[in-house]
Amino acid sequence: MQNRVRGTLISFEGIDGSGKSTQIELIKKYLHKNKKKVLFTREPGGTLEAELIRKLLLSKNKKIKFDNKTEILLLLAARYEHYKKLIEPAITNGKIIICDRFIDSTLAYQCTGNNELKEFYFQISKPLINNFVPDLTILLDISPTKALERINKRKNKNKYDNKNLSFFSNVRKGYNELAKNNSRIQKLNALNDKSILAEKIRKLIFNLLK
Repeated sequence: MQNRVRGTLISFEGIDGSGKSTQIELIKKYLHKNKKKVLFTREPGGTLEAELIRKLLLSKNKKIKFDNKTEILLLLAARYEHYKKLIEPAITNGKIIICDRFIDSTLAYQCTGNNELKEFYFQISKPLINNFVPDLTILLDISPTKALERINKRKNKNKYDNKNLSFFSNVRKGYNELAKNNSRIQKLNALNDKSILAEKIRKLIFNLLK
């Protein structure tokens, strides 16, 4: 019996304001133009159930304030729904998936600088999704000052868009630590011209897929 070809997951990461949405849209247009069938998704979200959790997590209601571990548990609940119902079946069927945020976002945003939270996260996350990791992670790196300049121009903001410079500096530090320890994470300068950046991303993706 012939073995089924395993699919591929490519994740995009970066602090808010790094330009992920712009670059994902550009790669989406390019791949569709070249008749490549790719599934695009996001976290938290990707399924009806996970999107409901996303609304709760990103609520701007100041009365809602989750404990750090509760927030991680909610993110992992959303990820489990996403993984079991969308990612795992797609990977099993040999599909290419591009995901706006995945496991590294939780580590960078919720766990940077707190070893207790990291241990808590790994203890639950690894068995939950069978140690699954992306094949390639594109990290768009930007200074928090520049990121905040971009965020402040947005009309629609979620609760993370209202975080301060210190918060984003800490998250960026977390991403850089992850990039140092994971060869699958390719860090790119998010301040490059968007067309130059898009070309670099296309090369990384096509080198992986060929």
